Amino acid sequence: MFRNVLCLVLGLIVGMQLTELWDYLMLTGDEYESTAIAVDTAAPTPLAEATLADRLYHETRVLCLVLTMPTQHKTKAAKVMSTWGARCNKLIFLSSQDDVELGAVNLNVTESRDNLYAKVRAGLAYAYEHYVEDYDWFLKADDDTYVVMENLRLFLYPYDPEAAVFFGHRFRTTYPHGYMSGGAGYVLSRDALRRLNLFALNNTKFCPLNTNAEDRQIGHCLLNVGVVAGDSRDELGRERFLPLHPRHLMPRIQSGTWLDKYYYFKPNLSDCCSDSGISFHYTKMYDYDMYEFFLYHLRIFGLPKTPSVLPQRLDYKQMEEKLQYWDQQISDNTAPIDD
Repeated sequence: MFRNVLCLVLGLIVGMQLTELWDYLMLTGDEYESTAIAVDTAAPTPLAEATLADRLYHETRVLCLVLTMPTQHKTKAAKVMSTWGARCNKLIFLSSQDDVELGAVNLNVTESRDNLYAKVRAGLAYAYEHYVEDYDWFLKADDDTYVVMENLRLFLYPYDPEAAVFFGHRFRTTYPHGYMSGGAGYVLSRDALRRLNLFALNNTKFCPLNTNAEDRQIGHCLLNVGVVAGDSRDELGRERFLPLHPRHLMPRIQSGTWLDKYYYFKPNLSDCCSDSGISFHYTKMYDYDMYEFFLYHLRIFGLPKTPSVLPQRLDYKQMEEKLQYWDQQISDNTAPIDD
């Protein structure tokens, strides 16, 4: 009898404990399920900027050609490779020594300031021979240039890479259309690269062999084969490609510098740079990481975001009108200079 009573009591105790355990599991299960539903149905984190940047990576393909030398392979060139160069669709360093790890090619040109033009000619010939049909735009930059690739692609997106055009920071010279600053970087369309190689580099009348400044001479060669110097300024007339470090331009452009005689378009002295800036020159070793931090990591709460839609692409007629306008766009600056 006692044993039966004991079993009954123990059964009641165990039953009560199991009931409480079941209620607890059901309660926490409901809470967990509610939380899961709330997470699943909550508005997703906006990814428009990243998505558009990824889309442009595939739709506006840029081959980056960076001018360097063996003594800079492990310093500036390495910094380019680990920062903005990693965002190129393809990155090639133009050097006088092969470097498989870096992606540098030996162009068989002796390292010398007087040979920079010959070196860039060889680099653009190399890009044409191996990659002209694989990419849309071909950027030439120095190893002390920093480029915001997302802004470059956004700027290039409306334009047809089969149009004969190149962009950069435009300088004045003896010929009326000017040329693009090499330090700020300049970008050629696919057709511009094609024309340069098919009609200019093998013709000393259109593209003389000399020791002139690389950027000036390449600009001269391009214009001689019908490549138009495009206008890369923003809607407020501010430059996107900057031939100086921002510290030399901000908060406003200072007059009385060597740049004064080279400006093709008179700058707005009170507002130096475009909000959609593309490149900066004279980048120091520590600048690469600083740019990376402020451009890609620092977030400011509450500020407006960048546009979440892409600009309209120009149709054939609109592109032709742009090219004609740029071709006739002669600066109202002072007389051309002989540099």
